[in-house]
Amino acid sequence: MATASDHRPPAGVAPGPAAPGSASWWRARYAERDRRRPRTGGLTLARITAGALELADRDGLDALTMRSLGEHLQVRHTSLYRHVASREELLIETVDHMLGEIRLPSLEGDWRAGLEQGAREFRRVLIAHPALVPALTNGQLLGPNALRAREHALGQLLAQGWAPHTAVHVYLTVTHFVIGSAVLDTGGAARTGPQRAEMAELFAGLSPLTHPVVRRHADLLNSPNSSEEFTFGLRVLVSGLGHLHTEEVGK
Repeated sequence: MATASDHRPPAGVAPGPAAPGSASWWRARYAERDRRRPRTGGLTLARITAGALELADRDGLDALTMRSLGEHLQVRHTSLYRHVASREELLIETVDHMLGEIRLPSLEGDWRAGLEQGAREFRRVLIAHPALVPALTNGQLLGPNALRAREHALGQLLAQGWAPHTAVHVYLTVTHFVIGSAVLDTGGAARTGPQRAEMAELFAGLSPLTHPVVRRHADLLNSPNSSEEFTFGLRVLVSGLGHLHTEEVGK
């Protein structure tokens, strides 16, 4: 079995660059930003990622390249490399730029309302930028906007009496639920009108001997839209967490 030492570079050999989107990569990015002096009126990372988001929204993720972004921003594409070393880094930074659109809920009031509002707001942003949703898995969500949302959500849960260990699990569970929902809603699993018609035809053709329950409830299986499914799932999730909170805190 391989151990951690098996993956270390030989003595005297410097480790390779951190993988884009990893914690080590983000740490280096933060250090670089602290050292770099902004240029007045020059090309900035914020302008680059805003342009990348616009381009992905308009033309799709595959159309987003360093060259096409340079044309979109009316700059030489080589100038982009001063801020991001590759398209992969560009996507990771653009995802964090997108997360900056999340409107954080008030810290006052019941944690359930805050959790639901935060989840709905997160989903709203993802659904507004469907082309970028697949890029969520390109790296860890550790950019400044992602950390801003994480700090806010965990702070609210801890203020409402959740134990730190449980609060982290609650935050991650809801976050992963939202991301999973958005991936399905914006990907190939999304059900359009034609896809619903095809599904109805498939259900109708099933044998009543092998799939009697599916045939009987085919209309119901084919009727919920993604928004209804998300609302129901979030309600069930928060309700279950409410019972857990009562066990831990007593209220």
